[in-house]
Amino acid sequence: MASPPVIAQQSVAGAIIDQATIFALFAETTATQAEPRRIAHFHAQFDPLLPGFYRRATPATQAALDAQIAAALLAFPDNRAAFTRTTASFGPAFTAAQERFRQTFADYTLTMPVYLIQSFGQMDGGTRMIGGKPAMLFGADVIAKIHDDTTIGPFLDHELFHIYHARFFPDCAAIWCSLWQEGLAVHVAARMNPGANDRQLELTEPRPIRAELAGRIPQAMCFVRKRLDSTRDRDYAALFLGSGKRGKFPPRFGYLVGAMLAERIGATLTLEEMAKLPPDAVKLRLAAVLASYARC
Repeated sequence: MASPPVIAQQSVAGAIIDQATIFALFAETTATQAEPRRIAHFHAQFDPLLPGFYRRATPATQAALDAQIAAALLAFPDNRAAFTRTTASFGPAFTAAQERFRQTFADYTLTMPVYLIQSFGQMDGGTRMIGGKPAMLFGADVIAKIHDDTTIGPFLDHELFHIYHARFFPDCAAIWCSLWQEGLAVHVAARMNPGANDRQLELTEPRPIRAELAGRIPQAMCFVRKRLDSTRDRDYAALFLGSGKRGKFPPRFGYLVGAMLAERIGATLTLEEMAKLPPDAVKLRLAAVLASYARC
């Protein structure tokens, strides 16, 4: 059987590079191929389109990802309807979100490429380095699974804020940086969507965070306080990754803790003033608010 045609990158709503539609066509045109050949063709076509995203550092981790790719391709006929609805609706939703976002942040501009992709369960949205440059990636597969008309607005506000915030707050590996970046994004989405519930603010994935953290806020704050300067992967994972494993605190509880800290810091500040706080000021304020929650 001949290799499937290589499909050029397309765009949706002007600024979005739509690789999700390309994936859907790939899944259909390779449906009869044997799995090893199909995976090889996938990498030949998509690795150049999204450099590094579908590649892992070790043979074992690459094999695990390839197994996810194979499973997604096999299951695509069952998921096609939801996936294609998402790809069709995302461009207009993103355009509307940018217009709404500028009502709060008048100097917002789109400063990085935006991709709509098949993420194989890795993300609904987030920034990544693609070809050595920052890009915003949206996973159509995960969006189709966990988002609807009631959640897409706050979700896009959260992700657009990351694009905006990156202009004023440089990334760093320490926990306090991620705590501010993610916590402030949740806070912004909450302020831009009065009355938004925890599901709309993505505080219920993979389990409801607030309910599990109830009664243990001081302990959670002390956990964070002791790790503000940490750059260890395990500390980041405990705070921000959704493994679903039962631990001392719920998965992704750093998002809620960060939002609580941002709310207190922002009591006398506008959202724009918070976004433009310099790193040194942010770290001092985070430490002060953490100390006010509990004695560790």
